[in-house]
Order: sequence, then structure tokens, then C-alpha cells
Amino acid sequence: MSWLTTLNLSNNYLTGSIPDSVSKLGQLESLDLSHNALTGQIPRGLTKLTSLEAFSVAYNNLSGPTLDAQNQFGTFDNSSYEGNPNLCGPPLSQSCFPYHDTKLPSSPNEAGDHRSDESIDFLILFGSFSLFFVVSFWGFMAVLYFKRTWRFALFTLVDEFGDMIYVRFVLSVRKIRAAQRDN
Repeated sequence: MSWLTTLNLSNNYLTGSIPDSVSKLGQLESLDLSHNALTGQIPRGLTKLTSLEAFSVAYNNLSGPTLDAQNQFGTFDNSSYEGNPNLCGPPLSQSCFPYHDTKLPSSPNEAGDHRSDESIDFLILFGSFSLFFVVSFWGFMAVLYFKRTWRFALFTLVDEFGDMIYVRFVLSVRKIRAAQRDN
């Protein structure tokens, strides 16, 4: 079907990924796969379709990078990709790289900078959680130290809970032993 110039499969409830074999339709001028349930990435092979003038994969569940500005794909705007929240890259505003950097690191040093930024973020997050835990724990202990009624209520609750667990454990063991004797 290499003679095909228009392929409109919109609004057909199609699922799965876009087959790479679509790139073999060399005369294709219009490709509309919008309003389906397609998943996965847009195949890189579609850049072989040099006659393509209209393209839409809007309102699917596609993910990963768009075909950037490769060949004729540089002429398609946001509307060709809208409704795919997991797509990224030009012409969309969502970047495919961390920190909204629109270019790949040009040197190993730049890549290391991203990793050091991530490790600093992790340390800040870990430090925040640790501080929150320490302050919360010792704040709770201080309240128990000064509020005698709360301390007694907590210890009574823990004691009753422990007793309940112990009774259930003993009853379970007796049921198991009784079942073994019956067999």
C-alpha cells in the first residue's frame, strides 16, 4: 500500500503502539491517529515519511519524546500532540530532560552537575524528614512526660493491646493443636 496518500484512523478506539511499519507508506501526505487509546512512543521511523504534510496523534496515551524537528516534523505544532500528558520535547512545552534543560549535556562535567544537584536535593529531602521525625518524637515524649493522664492512657492502651494479641495467639495455638489431635 505504498501508494496510499491519506490515512485517517482517528476515533477508532485503537489500542497498542503505533506500528513502525507505517513508515513504509512512502507516499503518505496525511496521517491522523488522534482520539484513540494508543500507548508507547512515537516510532522514529516516521521521519522517513518525507511527503507528510498533516500529522496528528492528539488525545491518545503516548509517552516519551516527540520527533523533535526532524525532517518535516519541525513544521507540526502543539495541536498535533495535545492530549498526551506523557509526551515531551519540541514543540511541546514539557522538556524530556531534568530541570527543564532542553539540551543534552555537552560534556561529562555537565552531566556530573546534574547528578550533584540530584544528590543535594536528596540530602535536603532526607534531612527534612529526619528533622521532622526527631522533633515529632521528642515533642511527643515531652507531652507524655508533662501530661500524666495522657501517659497513663497510652500505657493502658498498649497493655490492653498486648493482652489482646497474647489471647489471640494462645487461642490460635490451641485450635491448631486440637486440629492436629483430630487428624
